[in-house]
Amino acid sequence: MRSLVIFLLLSFSFTVLVGNDALDGQKPEAVKLDGDIEYTHDPSIAKDGDTWYLFATANGPVRKGELPIRCSQDLHHWRLCSYVFDKIPDWIKQESPNTKELWAPDISYFNGEYHLYYAFSVFGKNTSGIALLTNKTLNPSSPDFHWVDKGLVLRSRVEDNFNAIDPNLVIDEKGRPWLAFGSFWSGIKMRQIDPKTGLLSSENGKLYSLARLPGH
Repeated sequence: MRSLVIFLLLSFSFTVLVGNDALDGQKPEAVKLDGDIEYTHDPSIAKDGDTWYLFATANGPVRKGELPIRCSQDLHHWRLCSYVFDKIPDWIKQESPNTKELWAPDISYFNGEYHLYYAFSVFGKNTSGIALLTNKTLNPSSPDFHWVDKGLVLRSRVEDNFNAIDPNLVIDEKGRPWLAFGSFWSGIKMRQIDPKTGLLSSENGKLYSLARLPGH
């Protein structure tokens, strides 16, 4: 887990320290990444079969879709495979008409499915939301490949003291999923997730505070 976190933090600064587990006991070394790596923002990665799939925010000047997916077989050479969405879903445009792009996709696997949490918002506002897609596989050539839109997971409004952006799914020692999220306002929050639906738990409605900075 530690090596994966290091990868996520450093990989798209063009040079990454590869962990021992990725090199089968060879000495770690700094390696160059190449291919379609420019403008990779908010990366989140998962492996399905022999391919790594990296989801990100589309921050480059060329916008052919929302939430681009980059693929690699070796974590070094990357290509832009596709986009999760051709455009922002209509229901999000209705919920948040000023949203111009989707942010910070977070990919995870539990309860037999891949879960992709992502955010929609307006920069500098906390009128935000986190939504969910699920898929049985990340391999687009599989007959089981199909993104299922589970819709809104949670949102924040002007009167709330938190911001529902930047989702990150974590699993605790008992196998329970939790969704951490937030930025500015009163800091980083967390809600428990129902593992069967991927949505908020109906049994635990508590909003947990994980971290905050003084002031705004």
